[in-house]
Order: sequence, then C-alpha cells, then structure tokens
Amino acid sequence: MAVRSSKPKLRKPHPKRQSFEGTPIGDLLVGGRVWVEKDGRTYLAWGRVALLERIEQCGSISAAARSMGISYRHAWLLVEQTNALAPAPLVVAQKGGKKGGGASLTQEGKQAVQGFWRLVEKFKAFLRDVSEDAQLIAFFSPQGPSLLNR
Repeated sequence: MAVRSSKPKLRKPHPKRQSFEGTPIGDLLVGGRVWVEKDGRTYLAWGRVALLERIEQCGSISAAARSMGISYRHAWLLVEQTNALAPAPLVVAQKGGKKGGGASLTQEGKQAVQGFWRLVEKFKAFLRDVSEDAQLIAFFSPQGPSLLNR
C-alpha cells in the first residue's frame, strides 16, 4: 500500500511558460507570467520569443523547431500568427532550392525580442515591489489586515 504525502504536489513550471515570483512574505507569494496580446490574441510570449531567438541562432524555422522539441508545423504556425499580428514581419523565410532555404529575424523582429525581455525585467521588478508592500500583502493573508497590527 502506498503512503500519500500530506504535502501537495507542486506543478513543474511549463518550460515554455515561464512564471516569475516575488519575495515570499510568510506563506504568501505573489507571482505571474507576462505576455503581449493584440486583438485578444497572443502576440509575444516566452515561448514565441524563444522561438524567434532560435530562428536567429539556427538560421531556419525547422532547425529552430528541432532545437526546441516542437514540430515544424507548430513553429511555422507560431511564426505566421506572430507576423500577422506585428506591424511589420518579424521573421522572413526564404524558400529552399539548390542553396537551401532559411529564415532570419527582421530588424523589427530583433527589436521585438529585445523589447519583450525589457518587459520581463520590468515585470520582475514589479513583482519585487509588490512583494515588499506589506500593507498590500496583508490583505491577502488569512488573518487579513490585522497582520499589520502585530
């Protein structure tokens, strides 16, 4: 007979959906994820930006997909969706042939990647600031705001 642990199982973070956490205050922790939407659809998020970086590193969508363990079709659809939502294409692909095809980021694509990582850093700073706000955190405590009067 198996003995069940009284501790709840913690979910492993999805490798393509990075979560961030502030500083724990007692048993409370403020965390979250960041992404950018346009017209209600995901435009930039952790996995998409990682794919863009891999395309730049590998020089093709198929090699980038292989390096991330996703299908070429899935990678291609992500690139198509992202390009469609962007003001200008972020990835340009060349058809195959004698010299083979390839893909690379446009200047707009490189700026989008840099901008997303700046946004992530600002989001992390926000979480640190919120975690240091004892009055705000106290409202979410089981003891409520009375936590501050101790």
